[in-house]
Amino acid sequence: MKAGTTTAPSSPNPQGAGPDRWRLLGGERFYTLARWVTILLLFAITRFMTGTPIWPITTESQPLVMMLWAYAAFSLLASMAVFIPGTGQLISLAYLIDIGFISLMAFFGGDQFAIFFPLYLLPLINAAIRQPPAVSLLSGIAAAVLYIAAFIGWSYLIKQSGVTSIEYVALGLRGLILSMVPWMTSGLAERWSENNRQSVAVAQRQSDQALTEARAYRDQMRSLYEVAYSLSTTMDYRHVLESALRESRRLVPYTCGFVLLSSGNEDELYVAASQSLSISDQSRSLMAGRSGLADILRSAEARTVDVTQQRELQVFESLRSCRSACIIPLRAALRTYGLMVVATDRAASFTGEQIDMLSALSSYAIIALHNAQLIFDLQEERTKLISKEEEVRHQLARDLHDGPAQSIAAITMNIEFIKKLLERDPKRVIDELDKLSAMAKRTTYEVRTMLFELRPLVLETQGLKVTLEQYLERFKGNNAGTQIVLETNEMGDVHLDTKTEGTLFNIIQEAVNNALKHAKAKHIWVRMRSDGKTLHAVVQDDGAGFDKAAVMRTYEKRGSFGLLNIDERARLVGGQADMESAIGQGTKVTIVVPIG
Repeated sequence: MKAGTTTAPSSPNPQGAGPDRWRLLGGERFYTLARWVTILLLFAITRFMTGTPIWPITTESQPLVMMLWAYAAFSLLASMAVFIPGTGQLISLAYLIDIGFISLMAFFGGDQFAIFFPLYLLPLINAAIRQPPAVSLLSGIAAAVLYIAAFIGWSYLIKQSGVTSIEYVALGLRGLILSMVPWMTSGLAERWSENNRQSVAVAQRQSDQALTEARAYRDQMRSLYEVAYSLSTTMDYRHVLESALRESRRLVPYTCGFVLLSSGNEDELYVAASQSLSISDQSRSLMAGRSGLADILRSAEARTVDVTQQRELQVFESLRSCRSACIIPLRAALRTYGLMVVATDRAASFTGEQIDMLSALSSYAIIALHNAQLIFDLQEERTKLISKEEEVRHQLARDLHDGPAQSIAAITMNIEFIKKLLERDPKRVIDELDKLSAMAKRTTYEVRTMLFELRPLVLETQGLKVTLEQYLERFKGNNAGTQIVLETNEMGDVHLDTKTEGTLFNIIQEAVNNALKHAKAKHIWVRMRSDGKTLHAVVQDDGAGFDKAAVMRTYEKRGSFGLLNIDERARLVGGQADMESAIGQGTKVTIVVPIG
């Protein structure tokens, strides 16, 4: 257990005490200050009106002076009450006493009673701000009655002259003003308060909406981080798919979700990852065919569908209780890996914002699948390169064994035979030496040809065009009787980097060798053409041709990788290669590489 100190629970400040009361009485404090300013003005006015000293007060002091001092004493008590707890209700009614004192001073003011008329407005407006319009109207009427009564009482009781008609009209207008001003002030204050309350409510709603959006954005960023973290810490794309589905559920609650990937068979998809999918559904596969799913696979945009209208999705028992689904194609560049399906039992479709969030999370799944494909391709490339290297070594060994090795062995045997002829039949030595010389020249030619094919030095010094001319020159008068035609008139003065030239030469070399060995062609054309940006090379023959589709289907079981090797070499230098062939129509290999 954690140790701690025990503290008494904090209780709210009692009513009428503490900072809260001081804040609530802020209006009263301002009104008290205004009251004291008014009293100071009354002291000056009273001294001017009476023409007698205001202090000290004696039995001979005028009633107006006595009323002023009584009002000052009341104001002092009211000011002290502001600081005394529990007097809030009394302070709120002090304006009535203010009106009473002002009415008495107007009564004793005599002919100058009009000076006291504006003094009624201060307590009336102060009360109207905090009272409803009806109560403010009653307060104004009460103040008007007292003001009129003070004048009439002074006229009949003290002056004893009565009230004229014009004075009654003036009194009526002033009474109307005293009645209407607090009522209008209260109405305006109430409307202003209502506007303030509406503004506060709107601000509160905006604040709540901003907070909700901030939380949603935080959750979205957290989910993206979780999936990104899974992507950066594992090479298993299935783990990333599971993470994407799990985090999608946090942002867009759904009933069940799963990812469909291609099984390798045409149009067949299988469940690679899932959330809330039954065990039997996890082992299912479906055929996309020409259905709506096939259209989504070919597109690059997410779609919402009615589950009951998607026949392919009905094979999943877990989806039979769902009403709508969001389907996101997992597509990178021109390669489509599969679909992510998120379904809900709600009738309402997915919003645009929810679809955007699902698409953002699915992008990480696409990256994981793309990485997995790249790793698989690299492994395949490695296997092919190793196989090709092994094939080249075997071919080189066969060529050395069948060619130079056999020739050198024959030369050695002829030398021994010539030695014996020198003793037994010297006349035949010259003929045998001629045969030996021809055999040595042929062997030298074969060795140089093999060295040229492995890495022609002329390629580095004189370029691709000259290298092809020298290479194809060696095949003139071949045993198959095939005529090789080199066409470079449209090639122009093209300069390629060393790697591209070497790769292009190797591709042409392999295509020509394949044609010589297998095509049984009468002609082989090697054409070079440049359009300024790319170099086009074509190797075409009029030989037997072959069924390309049938060969590609059995390619993994074959020992040669020549067809794939041509395309792979072209892609290594940023180009591309294409092969066209049909039985009886020859073969055409087209290679396009960038210039510069």
